[in-house]
Amino acid sequence: MTEELDLKELFSNFVRFNRRHKKSLLTFVFFGVLSVILFQNFKTPYYETKAICMSGISEYERVKYEEEWLQRTAIDLINYLQINIENKDYKELASLLGIDLLIAEKIKKIEAEQLYQKDMNEEFFSLNKFEIMLTVFDNQVIEDIQKGIIYYFYNNKYVNDYYMKFNESCDQMIKDINYEMNLLEKIRLEGAKNSLDVSSHSVNVISGKEGKNISNQIISLSDLREEIKMKQSLLKPLTYVQEFANVDQKEDEILVWGLLVGFISFLIGLLVSLIKDVK
Repeated sequence: MTEELDLKELFSNFVRFNRRHKKSLLTFVFFGVLSVILFQNFKTPYYETKAICMSGISEYERVKYEEEWLQRTAIDLINYLQINIENKDYKELASLLGIDLLIAEKIKKIEAEQLYQKDMNEEFFSLNKFEIMLTVFDNQVIEDIQKGIIYYFYNNKYVNDYYMKFNESCDQMIKDINYEMNLLEKIRLEGAKNSLDVSSHSVNVISGKEGKNISNQIISLSDLREEIKMKQSLLKPLTYVQEFANVDQKEDEILVWGLLVGFISFLIGLLVSLIKDVK
């Protein structure tokens, strides 16, 4: 009961204190919020957009990454660009992306992160896709940067070397499969021919069961060949699943910063008023 009375008295004192210094407190809050409004109006506006991508780099490397980092190398390559932005090395950034220096200077931030999805057990698992978050000072440069990121991946020596080896490996596997399929086809045709040359009372060179097994092997090899071709056509160094949206609405943080600075200004006003009372 005593504690409840103490809290009520404390609250009453706080209210009376605020009323007594109302003018001073409102002045602090007013100038705090006004400074945010002026800053937001005079600062350079920026635009935020996102893209969903996939990359075949992890497949080229043939490295078993942890489940949550399926696109680790591709994500690291994107986040490396942010280092150049933070260091204001726009010349290097422009060179990496193959874009004009003036366009590179319009990039405020670029970063990537792995994408996840929930399964039926409400557990997250990583997708073979990742998201790129792009912030620019001019929404007219988004398309140029989008093309620049493709250029960056295709012209990275590490990625390009692995991509060439991946294609060579796929081409060789397809060549080997074609050879095996041709060989099996010859065996099947020769068996069929020999079975026609012998009398009906003789045993066929290739029985029906063996012929069926060869046909099944040819079908399996054909499926494997198509799978390799599909993988080769889809697994590029970088592919956009969803391109960057060309946003027109600039990011406005007046409300968030206004509330935050207004609250801080109020606390400063309380402190100043308290010091005045003590004196």
